[in-house]
Amino acid sequence: MTPDGFEKKEVVGNLYRHVHFLSVTIGDRYLWKENSLDRTAEYIEAQWAGAGYPVRRQSFACYGKTVGNLLIEKPGREKGLIVVGAHYDTVPGTPGADDNASGVAVLLELARLLQGRSSRKTLLLVAFVNEEPPFFGSKNMGSMVCAGDLKERGARVEAMLSLEMLGYFGKGYLQRFPLPGMELFYPRTGNFLAVVGNFASRREVSRIRRGINKFSRIQIRSLTAPEFFGGINLSDHSSFWAHGFPAVMVTDTSFFRNRHYHQESDTIDTLNFDQMAEVVKGLYWTLLNY
Repeated sequence: MTPDGFEKKEVVGNLYRHVHFLSVTIGDRYLWKENSLDRTAEYIEAQWAGAGYPVRRQSFACYGKTVGNLLIEKPGREKGLIVVGAHYDTVPGTPGADDNASGVAVLLELARLLQGRSSRKTLLLVAFVNEEPPFFGSKNMGSMVCAGDLKERGARVEAMLSLEMLGYFGKGYLQRFPLPGMELFYPRTGNFLAVVGNFASRREVSRIRRGINKFSRIQIRSLTAPEFFGGINLSDHSSFWAHGFPAVMVTDTSFFRNRHYHQESDTIDTLNFDQMAEVVKGLYWTLLNY
C-alpha cells in the first residue's frame, strides 16, 4: 500500500477483472437478452456487498419485465449529497467494454477504496439500468427514475457525476470535435479525460476538473456549454439536469474518439487500464474532499 492509500497495481487488476466479467463473461447487456441485466446486477451487488455495503435495489417495471438500479450510500461528515453513477447496460450486439463496463468498473473500484474512509459529503453510488436507446430520455431510463425519486424526497443533491466511457486513451488516437476550430483549444490526440456540463453546472465542472488535475497524472480538459451542444447531454447526467440538479459527465469523449462506439469491436483489448486507474485515483481523492 502506498503512503496515500492507493495501490495502483491492485486497482489496475481489479478494473480489468470487472471489465472482463461484464464484457467477456456476460457480453452485451440489455433488456431483451435473457438474464443479461440480472447477471450484471448480481455481479455489481456481490462486489458491493463483499466490500461491506448494504445494497438497495430500486426496481421498476419496464416492458413487462422488472429492472432496477443498484444503490449504496456512504454517510459524510457534513450535509449535502454527491451522486456518482454509471450505466451497466449496452446496445444490442456490442460487449460494451468501454461503453460502459469501463464506467461501472471505475464505480466499483471507487466504492472499494472509499469504504472505511471519511468523506465530507454523503456519497450515493448508483449503477443505472437502461441508459441506452430506446430508453434514453424516457421514464424507463434508470437514471430518470433515480433522479425523480431524489427530487420527490427533497434530497440536497450538490452534484451528480456520470461516469461514461472511461477506458479509451492512446497517444496515437485521433481526437475529433463537434465543431471546427475546437482543435485550437483542445488536444488533437485522444489521450485526455474530459469533464463536461451545462451552464448551470459550471461550478461543478470546474471543481471536478481541478480535483482530478491535482490528484491524478491524467491529462484533464473541461467544457461548459448549452445542454444540447455536441452531445454533452448523452448520458445519465441529463436525467439530473431534467430534475434541476447540477450534474457533469466524466468521459473519454465517447464517439469523438472511440471508433468502436456501439460496435461489436468495443472489446476489452482496446482499453488502457493504466489510464483508467489514474481516473480512479483522481475521482477518489476529489470525492473524499468534495
